Amino acid sequence: MSRTLHSVWWLTILVIGSVVLSACTSGSAGNKAGGDPGPVTLRIGTADYVGRPSANAIQEFAHQAKVLSGGRLIIEPVWQAAGVGVSNWDQTVARMVGDRRLDLGMIPARAWDTEAVTSLRALHAPFLVTSDALADQIVIADLAGEMMAGLDKAGVTGLALLPESLRHPFGFRGRALRSPSDYAGKNFRTPRSELGYATFRALGAMPEDLNGEEGEESVKAGTLVGTETAFVLRQSLQEPAVAVGNVTFNTKVDSLVINSKVLEELPSADRTILRDAAAATLRWVLGHRTPEAEAAKAFCNEGGTIVAASDADLRALRRAVQPVYDELERDAATKRLLDRIGELKRTVRVPAQGIAMPCRPDAHPTPPAASGDPSVLNGTYRFELTKDELRAFGVTDPHDLLLNEGVYTWRLKDGRYVLDQKAPQETDHQEGRYTMAGNRVTFQLPWVNNLELTFAWRISGRNLTFQFDGKTDPPLKAVFTAHPWTRIA
Repeated sequence: MSRTLHSVWWLTILVIGSVVLSACTSGSAGNKAGGDPGPVTLRIGTADYVGRPSANAIQEFAHQAKVLSGGRLIIEPVWQAAGVGVSNWDQTVARMVGDRRLDLGMIPARAWDTEAVTSLRALHAPFLVTSDALADQIVIADLAGEMMAGLDKAGVTGLALLPESLRHPFGFRGRALRSPSDYAGKNFRTPRSELGYATFRALGAMPEDLNGEEGEESVKAGTLVGTETAFVLRQSLQEPAVAVGNVTFNTKVDSLVINSKVLEELPSADRTILRDAAAATLRWVLGHRTPEAEAAKAFCNEGGTIVAASDADLRALRRAVQPVYDELERDAATKRLLDRIGELKRTVRVPAQGIAMPCRPDAHPTPPAASGDPSVLNGTYRFELTKDELRAFGVTDPHDLLLNEGVYTWRLKDGRYVLDQKAPQETDHQEGRYTMAGNRVTFQLPWVNNLELTFAWRISGRNLTFQFDGKTDPPLKAVFTAHPWTRIA
């Protein structure tokens, strides 16, 4: 039997937490005197993984840089650069860019306020930027440049602000988090941010920066009341949840940044190309972002519930966070930005596709898998995994690259699967079982020491996608999450 997929996994698992980074910039990046500078590779890090909106933007940025430079500027993604199962994941990647372990980064703008950067706080003030339409106007206005100017305190330069998604409260165990009383004294998951933590403390909650594994354990234990996330990220929810669709804390905006010294050392032409690539990526993001209403409908169709807060609830929420605004407005620059965003908000019209409508489970039935029926995934799926994609997941050993690339065909039927892989040098055949529980599927892998892996799953058209927030080795994670599995029969 081929050693494909599991050749050295038992070794890899021992060192899964280690992140070994070599010198970032390669090529002749420092040649400013003229002549052919040669190829340049710049490494861009993110705490996210392939398939997330920020990862899609990174891939587009890499494409634009390659095209605009005639193939000379290569942007190499480093997925989950902070490691797996860590806290402060966004800040860790931000610091890696600041101290030049990475050349570039895709960092949520909210994360910078822990790094002495205050110029982006207005962007994430509670209940201010509550529509994609407003976020779009902010990132294309001169406001964006003014807010990014403060990034120099962290040793980085902003290339673009890229809007991602509206952030709502999602309650577990049937809880709807409509008013401050629903948060009082409860543990609530939110990514690390000084402003974010201040907001949820003002609502009475105890904010926690839980990674995927910690979050899942807390939900199972019933100690986590809810989480702040977006409809487009619904697959990261540990169980079916209740969202309050008209409570929008803010809009997640990603900052595309580069180490300032790296930028300074690049030839002028390359600096221009990177800025042009960032601008093109922003245009691409604005044209390809999933509309709020569409993402909300998908959440409902997959068993989620959306409710609305009353006008009285909304007023109570705003009153609760007034101390947060009082603190923000003590800084004159932040107050000026808050006022300008407020003025812009009054001129923006929110289209119907930008609004999440309430829904109930009986109006949008949960898929059959919610009752444990594995037949919902029945079908034959195929995808191809390349060496470059394996490298993006951290696979570096030449032998592992050779064994794990190729065309994968998965046949799923009523809880049993058959896997056939065609690699350039050989083929492999494996069989096993899978079980369903709500929006989670667990694959039993007898060919990897009976390992069991649980994923959140989603079907969109002919594509089956998996999300995995736990710990496993890079080749295995790439097989399940690098590509959607496309149904062919």
